[in-house]
Amino acid sequence: MVKKKQNPNRINYQEGIINDRLLQVRNASLSNDPQVKVVWTVNIRAQDSQQFIQFIRESVQDHDPIAFQHIKRIKKSEQEGILTVIVCSKTFVEQQDDFLELMKKSSLDYFDVTDRSIVPSAAPSTKELSLVWSTLYWPLVWRGNPNDQTMNEYVFDMPFIENMLGAISKEAARRAQNTTEQPIVSAFVNPKTKKVIYSTDSRCSSSPLDHSIMQGIRSVAASEHKRQMIEKEQTEDETYLCLNFDVYTTHEPCSMCAMALIHSRIKRCIFLQPMHRTGALESQSGDSYCIHNNHALNSKYEVFRWLGQEYPVPEIENDICC
Repeated sequence: MVKKKQNPNRINYQEGIINDRLLQVRNASLSNDPQVKVVWTVNIRAQDSQQFIQFIRESVQDHDPIAFQHIKRIKKSEQEGILTVIVCSKTFVEQQDDFLELMKKSSLDYFDVTDRSIVPSAAPSTKELSLVWSTLYWPLVWRGNPNDQTMNEYVFDMPFIENMLGAISKEAARRAQNTTEQPIVSAFVNPKTKKVIYSTDSRCSSSPLDHSIMQGIRSVAASEHKRQMIEKEQTEDETYLCLNFDVYTTHEPCSMCAMALIHSRIKRCIFLQPMHRTGALESQSGDSYCIHNNHALNSKYEVFRWLGQEYPVPEIENDICC
């Protein structure tokens, strides 16, 4: 974990801007949404608390999909000498019979098993909100704005990013002058090899679904198929087509392309031009889907918009899906 003072990037945590050029794109409304989850709780004797927490660490913590770092596992019960403990989420163990089976791994006495408590699965963005949620739901631990730490952990190769944005900007300008296709250009970067696959929009000459992002995913698939045919193998970590890829694109992707990037499991998308009517990433765009940062989906990726004017892109009609 990098301390804020030691971070080489210039980060404006309040505005979500890095190095005066990269604007973090996220669904800010989620920071005020507790996204409550139901949890299993039990009561225990106060003197058993340390041993019970040890049981949770060994048998539950690494398996429960809901993280509880911002939540106090234990709170005082109305009975003196008795504590109420969060064991796990109902997302992890749904049925009571299964929960009781899990509890057999503990040699400690417990009682009053319930699934009537709800807790915020998301950490609050402010200390004031943390106090409110602690009163409404369950006592929380304030560790600072979680998005500040997220931004502090980002790693950027700024010269490489600028080189990629310059390349797609130039290609878009060239296509605007020399073709009848939409001047939308993308670049897919393999995180292991740094191999770059460029893709362009070809909906006018082929299928209306041939947006540059979709073309790029197909090109990555073709490249991977060719590699596997030569090497006759697939490594264990290649379960998704564009796993941890960085994607650079001239225009904010539409909902089809943004969802395709979700399914491809990319790590990051950086775009130049917002599309206020058809975009699916910014909260001010389209129907405010914020697909990359939507808690209803089981995967997410980072998104940034370039704020500088160094890399212009050709104008396209507002209702064009990119």
